Amino acid sequence: MTSKSNLIEAINLRHTVRRYKPTEIDFDNRKFILERVNKLNSSYNLMMRAVFDDDSALSLLGKFVLSKNARNFIVLAGKDNQQEQLGYCAADLMLYIQTLGLNSWFVGGTYNRQKLENKYHEPVWGIVVLGYGLDSGKKHACKSLNQVSVSDNDVEWYKKGVVAALKAPTALNKQNFKFILANGVVELEVKESSYAKLELGILRYFFELASGKKIEKKIIV
Repeated sequence: MTSKSNLIEAINLRHTVRRYKPTEIDFDNRKFILERVNKLNSSYNLMMRAVFDDDSALSLLGKFVLSKNARNFIVLAGKDNQQEQLGYCAADLMLYIQTLGLNSWFVGGTYNRQKLENKYHEPVWGIVVLGYGLDSGKKHACKSLNQVSVSDNDVEWYKKGVVAALKAPTALNKQNFKFILANGVVELEVKESSYAKLELGILRYFFELASGKKIEKKIIV
C-alpha cells in the first residue's frame, strides 16, 4: 500500500520521461494502476481510462519526434467543468506511478485529442504517458521561490508546498503561477491558457500533499 510519505518522496524522484524501453508493464503494476484510476474515477465522477500497448494516443510530432515507445497512457477524460479535478488526479497518478518504479510524461498538447474523443466518446483534456523509461529524466529548470510566491508569514509548511509545486509539470515548463499566503489563507493564481484548469489541479495536488494544508482560493488570471 502506497503511503502519503511514499508520494511525497516521489515528488523529488519524478521527472518527465519521453523515451521508454519496449518492455511491457507487468501484470501486477497494470492491476495497481487500473485500481487507482477506478478509485479516482469513483471519487471524483471522472471518466479516465488506463490504456496499455497502444501507440495511437500521440500526434505524429509527439510519436515520431518527441518520444520513443510511448505505448501506455492514461486518458484524462471528463466534462469541461472537471478539468481541475482531472489535473488533481493526474498529479496523484504520476506520483503513484513513480512509486511503482515506472516513469511518466504529462501531455497537454501533442496528443491525438480528436482520435481519442472519437474512440471513447468523451471529452479528453490530456494524457499521462507511462512506462519504464530509458532513463529517469532530468530536473527541469525552476523559478525561485520569490518569483512564484508572496507571503506575509515565513512558515515552513508553506515553503514546503511551494517548493513541491515548483517540481510539478506545467505547460512547456513555463511555471506561470503564483502562490499567495495572507492571514493564513493560501491563494493560487495561474495564468490563462488552454491548460490553466489542468495546471490548477496539478499544482494544488503537489502543494497540498507536501504542505498538509488546503488551498482556499484558486484563480485563473
